[in-house]
Amino acid sequence: MIRSRSRGIAAVIAASMMLLTASIASAHDPREYGPFRAPDGTPVVPSPSLGGSLAVAARPQRPVLDNFRVVGHLDVGGETWSGDVFLYDHGPSVGKHAYVGNAGRPCLGKGVSVVDVTDPSNPVRVARAAAQEGSSNEDVVVRRIDGRDILGVGQQICGENGRAGLALFDVTDPTDPTELSFLPMPSGGVHELDMVVRPDGRALALLAVPFSEFEDVWFGANNGGEFRIVDITDPEDPQEIADWGIIADSDLRIPGGNDPISSSFQGLGNFPAFFAHSARAANNGMRAYVSYWDGGVLKFDISDPENPELLAHTLFRETADGDAHSVTPLDMGGSRYLLTNDEDGTPMSPALLFELGDLGSSEDERDGHPVIELAWAPTLLSDQGELTRRVFDAGDGCQASDFAGANGRFVLIDTVDPFYEGIIPGWTVPCGIGGQALRAADAGARAIVFNLVSPDDAYGYFPRSFAVYQRVQERTVGIPMVMVSDIDEVAARIRDRLAQGDDDERLTLRPGYPSYGFLRVFAESTVRDRDGDGVGDYAQVGSFAGLHNVQGDRFPAPGEWTIHNTEVLGDRAYSSWYSNGVVALDVSDPVRPRYLGRFVPSFPGSEFSIGIWGVAIDPETNLIYASDIDQGLWIIRPRGEARALP
Repeated sequence: MIRSRSRGIAAVIAASMMLLTASIASAHDPREYGPFRAPDGTPVVPSPSLGGSLAVAARPQRPVLDNFRVVGHLDVGGETWSGDVFLYDHGPSVGKHAYVGNAGRPCLGKGVSVVDVTDPSNPVRVARAAAQEGSSNEDVVVRRIDGRDILGVGQQICGENGRAGLALFDVTDPTDPTELSFLPMPSGGVHELDMVVRPDGRALALLAVPFSEFEDVWFGANNGGEFRIVDITDPEDPQEIADWGIIADSDLRIPGGNDPISSSFQGLGNFPAFFAHSARAANNGMRAYVSYWDGGVLKFDISDPENPELLAHTLFRETADGDAHSVTPLDMGGSRYLLTNDEDGTPMSPALLFELGDLGSSEDERDGHPVIELAWAPTLLSDQGELTRRVFDAGDGCQASDFAGANGRFVLIDTVDPFYEGIIPGWTVPCGIGGQALRAADAGARAIVFNLVSPDDAYGYFPRSFAVYQRVQERTVGIPMVMVSDIDEVAARIRDRLAQGDDDERLTLRPGYPSYGFLRVFAESTVRDRDGDGVGDYAQVGSFAGLHNVQGDRFPAPGEWTIHNTEVLGDRAYSSWYSNGVVALDVSDPVRPRYLGRFVPSFPGSEFSIGIWGVAIDPETNLIYASDIDQGLWIIRPRGEARALP
């Protein structure tokens, strides 16, 4: 889970961040877009149309048990968040064990809980592994390597004295985990990982090391790429054999642009970023799928693991929020599909800016360009609805005189990204965004279009001073604020027409369709090079978002309503969906996933539960092991249609 761009990159790199919980909603009725399709073409079912158990949220004292039954529970987390869960069968003499990671919030160094689930109705913690001061252990995997059961732990720095890298443990005796080796990694460490043993006996660890390329680009580090391949055939002596980065090793382009990606924060939506978040092995270790946030899911040929080759990637529309968090391959009917999970933790979606040209040419409407709403403004575009006005160019907006003639118009203002002060030599901010907003309000602006001068895409940074922020709250009521980036060249086009004497240049601002992250489906059969860059492009063929509060809700209930992870057994998929719990889907027709059931635990003592982080499936019993951020490990049995096994 990495959810927000920090203004201190050390904080971004060192720790995964809390999910954003802003309840920003659209003034548009979702039915305007048709019953099953949002503006970006995504099929949706707005939750107000749902009935029965789908329209019910869990209550503090009442769980949701829709085609699920609770078999067992163990609170492994205590005072700190649980991370992902992995189920491993050590054989009949030792039994099955669940390995539950620790997300390090707060950063207590609790390590991985090893839980004996041989009797699933009575889970017992038998050991801890990787307990390390200042470190979190969100993702865990166990594989049989050279006659030993090996636990791989992705360690990240979350506090003082923390370590960042890959830790390998011998858990052949799960009651006595023994550390065999530790391989340091740059930046904040290993966020997610997978391990695979190939038919030739070679064992590999596939690692996601977020933001190592940011340090390479801006600080001259020599970290290497964010997708790492490590030979762990000898788990006591792991050897990194390859790394790959989207900036250094590809010519993939900035969404909606023609230039190659050159900075980590040139992505989509409210958290515009490119970073390796998750890695997954496939085809007996000959292929890898790497979830690269706004870069989509990248497919690699790793048959020669020292030289990974990018084959294809999934695409987001320019108007999407992006956020490809993880992926599960699904082989169905002789074809492969990718079930991808977008971890978008806020319902605020990109708004659209339309350049309408001359006032007398109503047909001269160009395609809408995505812009972000600034959530700290006292009035949102989502509150007001669509607006159309003439536009006034205030330049850098640092003097009141820059706004002469702005009354009643949209005001275009260059605002310089303060993040790069001290990073890019000579980078200075002539005036702050809060002061610019106040001057625009004093001049009678109807709305503000900030043009971010930055190597990166637009993001919603706040005024630096709390006193200025308070004045903005008092004096800019009724004035929505949106942002584009200079790299998008929208402001340049508008200014070109204004420079030609077109004082009637108009813009329309249209609110986005509110949506948290959801499940997308891509088909291998659709891969082709659509943009001529030499890399195959997947086409999206399906999706599922038909749950409480996920899409179309103007004011979502308290909770975290984005999808997180998905696992499959046969033609059933089980997704961890935070406050929506564990969701069972029929994916026998992958183009049209169908809801089958849901488990949401009760959460006594709090207003809402952040909910379920991860899921693991026992293929022999169909039991689902779910890691609950607040309450530890749940063991649940699907019932009725939700079952994959007879």
